[in-house]
Amino acid sequence: MPAAETTARPGGGEARHIRRVLVALDSSTACAVTLEVAASLAAATASELSGLFVEDQDLLHLAGLPFAREVQLGKVRPGESLSRDLDPAVLLRDLRAQAAVAREAMAKQAALHRLAWSFQVAKGRSEEALLLAAAAGDVIAVARGFGPMARFGRISREVRLIAARAPGPLLLAGAGGTLQAGPVLLPYDASPAAEHMLAIAADLAVTRRAPLEIMLLGETAPSVEDMAGSIRAAGGREPLPPLQIWIPRDRRAALHRLCALDRGLLVLPADEPWFENGQVEQIIERAKVPIVLQTEKAPSPA
Repeated sequence: MPAAETTARPGGGEARHIRRVLVALDSSTACAVTLEVAASLAAATASELSGLFVEDQDLLHLAGLPFAREVQLGKVRPGESLSRDLDPAVLLRDLRAQAAVAREAMAKQAALHRLAWSFQVAKGRSEEALLLAAAAGDVIAVARGFGPMARFGRISREVRLIAARAPGPLLLAGAGGTLQAGPVLLPYDASPAAEHMLAIAADLAVTRRAPLEIMLLGETAPSVEDMAGSIRAAGGREPLPPLQIWIPRDRRAALHRLCALDRGLLVLPADEPWFENGQVEQIIERAKVPIVLQTEKAPSPA
C-alpha cells in the first residue's frame, strides 16, 4: 500500500470527537457527491480529509474468469450494446486511472476548504479494506451504492456491512447528481444521542451557510432561545446559523419529512428513543439527501 500523502492543516485545531473523515472513492458521480459532503463535514469539525480507493480483488478475480465479459450501455444507439472480454491487466490499468482522477478530485476539495488531506490505494474487498483503514474517531463517508456490484439507487451489500461494523459515525451520500443547497435537518428529542449531534449539525449549517432545521420530537418543546443556548453550550460556535424549529403534528408527518427531504443534509441520531423499531432503517433506505448517521450500535440499513 503506498504511503499516504498529506498537507499541513492551516490553523491546527482538534475535531469535536471526530479526527478524520475517511472517504471511500471511485470514479462515479455518487462518489463525487460523497466527497463534496465529506469535505464540508471535515471543515465543520476541523478534521482531516482522507481518501481511500480500493482495487477490489473480487472484481479483478471476476475479470480473470474465461466467461467474464464487460457490457457497455449508453454509448451506442438505443437497444444496442457493446461487449468485450474482461482482461485483468486492462481492468487494473483502468482502476489505477480512476484512482488518479479520484486523488485529483480530493486535492481540489481539500484546497477549497483548506483541509489537511491524505489519499491511499488499497487492495482487497471494498468493505473490508475500508473498515481496516477506519479507526475510532473517524467518520466513514461512503456512497449509498459503494462497491463493484452495486445497483443504482440502492444501498449496496458493501454499505450494509460497513454500517454494521463501522467504529463511528457514517456519512451516506445519495445516488448521483449534485448536492442541492438546503437546510441541515436534525430530529431532536433531547436524548444523549441528539445532544451529541447538535453541535455537529450546527457546525455543518454554519460551514455550508445553510439554516439549521430542528424537528422537535416527543415531549421536547424548548424555545428558539433555549435551542440557541444549547447549541452554544454544545459547540461554542459563533455566529449561530439561522434556526428553524418546528413540531410535527404526529409521527407520520415527522417520518414523511425525514424521508422526503430533497435538499440539504440530514443529521440522524439513530439511537434516539423516539424512533420505533425499523424506522431508522426506513429513513436511511428512502432518504433523498446525504445522511450523517451517528449511533453507538451502528444499525445495518435494511
